[in-house]
Amino acid sequence: MHIDDIKALAKKAHENAAFRNRLLSVMLDAGDDAVTSAWVLTHLPPSDTPQLATRRHELISLAVTTPNTSLRRLALTLLERMAWEEDVDTALLDFSLRHLAMDDETAGVRSLCGKLAFHQCRHYPELLEELRQSLLMLRPTPMSQGVRHTINSILNKIPHSTK
Repeated sequence: MHIDDIKALAKKAHENAAFRNRLLSVMLDAGDDAVTSAWVLTHLPPSDTPQLATRRHELISLAVTTPNTSLRRLALTLLERMAWEEDVDTALLDFSLRHLAMDDETAGVRSLCGKLAFHQCRHYPELLEELRQSLLMLRPTPMSQGVRHTINSILNKIPHSTK
């Protein structure tokens, strides 16, 4: 599909809740059209994110279990856009910390994992300190500039009182 087709489908999904829910169901089924559906959903305006958040646990399950890297990245993108107010999903946090450190994971997934870990830890000083320590251990390892930038950005957001 071409990006113009994706944008047209996203516009339709924005205007039609039933179509948006169908796209989400197709994505969560992880079948042949899952990546295309996920790609469309990532082009929805931010105002549609709360509707997607009603199925957060299913998106988390998909993100942490799918072997499809593209689908994983797109599911993590949708999750990263959601509000994380004192919400910690241990499966997602463990997955995020593990995949952030994986050399063979894509830079996009690694960066999203770092951001999601921060979103979940930011309200808890003990988790934030654990995240800071994990990020500091990763700093000397080889990684893409994008992942390095994400790690440094997260470290800069961690309050000095936890250091």
